[in-house]
Amino acid sequence: MQTLTDLKKKLLEVREIQSQLDKKKAVLVETKRQLDKQMKELLQKQSELEKLMARTRQKELQLQSQIELNRTEVQSDAPEVDYLPGAASKNLQNELLALLSGNGNIATRLLKHQQKLNPGRSLDWYLEKVIYDLKRDRY
Repeated sequence: MQTLTDLKKKLLEVREIQSQLDKKKAVLVETKRQLDKQMKELLQKQSELEKLMARTRQKELQLQSQIELNRTEVQSDAPEVDYLPGAASKNLQNELLALLSGNGNIATRLLKHQQKLNPGRSLDWYLEKVIYDLKRDRY
């Protein structure tokens, strides 16, 4: 039979183990509380992100619709802009503008570039060259 002293020692050991377990349990409870708080914050941020993504998709669709509408307007109504003085063919000018979606600035830049590369040609020649190059590069 165990002596009373041995039993007391065992009881103290059990109480010490119980105390250690209680401390570890308290740490685990606090860790769980912190993790729950972080999870709640993450869920809130996820919700905010989903809302932002939905607004972004809506804005993207609006912009795509606007681009398509503008593209349709440009294709159906290519403006006749006199960006070249003189006797240059209106048909060639309009064809070039149609290829460039009505952007006269790009047309002027391309024509000036050809004039630097091939000086002394007629305006119609420059128009035809730029149109030819654009069509060649697209297809």
